[in-house]
Amino acid sequence: MFNIKHGDTLSFGVNKVASGVQFSLYFPEGKNCMLKLYKIGKKEPSYVFKLTNEYKRGGVYFVTITGKDEKSDIAAILSRDYEYMYEVDGEEFIDPYAQVIHGHDIWGKSLNDEQKKFVRGGICLDEFDWEEDTQLHRAFEDSILYQLHVRGFTKHVSSKVKNKGTYQGIIEKIPYLKELGVNTLLVMPCYEFDEIMEKLDDGNVRLNYWGYGAAGTYYLAPKTSYSSDRKNPVNEFKTLVKSLHSAGIEILLDIYFTPGTNLCLMTDCLRHWVLNYHVDGFRVNQEIMPSIALVSDPILSGVKILCSYWEDRLIEESGVKSAEKLFAEFNEGFMNVARRFLKSDEGSVENFVNCFKYNSSIHSVVNFITYVNGFTLMDLVSYDIKHNEDNGEKNRDGTEINYSWNCGVEGKTRKKAVMELRMKQIRNAFIMLFCSQGTPMILAGDEFGNTQNGNNNPYCQDSPVTWLDWRKNAVSDEIFEYVKKLIAFRKEHRILRQRNSLSLIDTKGYGFPALSIHGLQAWRADYSNYSRELGLLLCGDYADDEEGNHDDTIYIIYNMYWEQKTFDLPRLHDGKKWHVAVTTYDNTFHDIPPRVNKPKRAKKVKKSELDAQRKTVVPPRSIVIFVGR
Repeated sequence: MFNIKHGDTLSFGVNKVASGVQFSLYFPEGKNCMLKLYKIGKKEPSYVFKLTNEYKRGGVYFVTITGKDEKSDIAAILSRDYEYMYEVDGEEFIDPYAQVIHGHDIWGKSLNDEQKKFVRGGICLDEFDWEEDTQLHRAFEDSILYQLHVRGFTKHVSSKVKNKGTYQGIIEKIPYLKELGVNTLLVMPCYEFDEIMEKLDDGNVRLNYWGYGAAGTYYLAPKTSYSSDRKNPVNEFKTLVKSLHSAGIEILLDIYFTPGTNLCLMTDCLRHWVLNYHVDGFRVNQEIMPSIALVSDPILSGVKILCSYWEDRLIEESGVKSAEKLFAEFNEGFMNVARRFLKSDEGSVENFVNCFKYNSSIHSVVNFITYVNGFTLMDLVSYDIKHNEDNGEKNRDGTEINYSWNCGVEGKTRKKAVMELRMKQIRNAFIMLFCSQGTPMILAGDEFGNTQNGNNNPYCQDSPVTWLDWRKNAVSDEIFEYVKKLIAFRKEHRILRQRNSLSLIDTKGYGFPALSIHGLQAWRADYSNYSRELGLLLCGDYADDEEGNHDDTIYIIYNMYWEQKTFDLPRLHDGKKWHVAVTTYDNTFHDIPPRVNKPKRAKKVKKSELDAQRKTVVPPRSIVIFVGR
């Protein structure tokens, strides 16, 4: 059926070429090298091709398989009927560039030695109709990130999707994501990995549920057990991307390269997901994938890249000329500082101010208060200490420093006062996140109070602990509506999402700087160790919409003290008055007068009205947002 000849098209893995199908792989060592084709599920290979030097270019073997009958569709035959393996000096192995993995289709299934022999590289050369799909190219400052686990997002019966725990399950939840207002997904590892860490004495298995650092990792293949169509995970993942883009939602992949991964493979992997799957970017661990390889690559430098830190000098010297600020810092520092301010720790005001205004002219910043590694937001206000006993490590795993506070009772409670305080703290946390400069990221489920029962490291839990519980109740509905309105508030106000840093100096003569810091007294910041009070004034004149109209001036008052405090209100000009927009102490978004753009003549405000706006009382542990109109 098949003929074989040399190939020379530079693209590793299996690729359709004009004359047939090319297989190419780098063999650094080995004398007896072979390509083996198996009928799917068969024990013995149907074809064995010896790889000799005539197929070698540099250190790479290029082999093209053609049909004896020129009319036969070799790509279709191979995709439908065959899988493949390589063998070097008697040892068989899977192509690290394999784009499909067969034999590992069922999540959590432990394979015996015989079954492991049937884990092989699959061949997928199907055409996919992308229609007019393209990457969305949304600016980081306009993004609302949402971190999720493919399986955990919809696996719970309460998700009410047809295809639970799959890519298709995410598609079914797109209307929900749009209603919430998120527009970028950060998806935890969804490339192929072996989730079985070990088989226990009782017959159960210990899982790597998250997928970070897992064995049996194949970075170019979508994870088959996350697909509702296990015969074609490639097309289902492409359908997911196309469906998200059609809804105006970007998708970023969290790719964790293990130590020792070849640099060429890492680069080709990321390019593969961009070119063949249209993904919009990645979160990458740059301690393994060098930053210079990311910023200098002509393809990768044009998509969003999240790393723990960036050296601005490296970006500037890389030769990349882009005003889009596509490289973003995954800012864990914001999380720790915001948590301390939320729980009223001493000496946290100045640090929070620095995090609030932190931005860069070179790279973007992604802020979060919770992410996959740690407490959910509900657990952050419900537990003083971690409760990881179910992980089987005697509660010794997971971080000991959480900067959490249980509001008076450890864990679940029916005490009304405690629950009211927790709900207020959740509202406070979301304002800290969504009103800060930089790009906000939510952990999936935080928007309706999802809990992991105090487990801050559920990396091995495939259970209701890590599956989002979508059941509706008064608490979940209240949080969801609040977050939805707060996201809309952020999108409405350009001053809350500036591309570059806000100046503390009035550089344009508007009467206010872009950002000014206040305490109980206007224009006097209090950074003392015992202070828990802060006022942040953002001058909307420094932020114009697409029509050239100035944004509102916004004043955010944080009283994180346990008693009420009286704050000065800075005096507005141009006939504007302060209007209360959001209050966390009573969970209210207030109606305010419509904005009047570019008035011909400033309305004169009576002196009595100005006097009445000199001060405001803010209840304990509460945030109030004023809008000047």
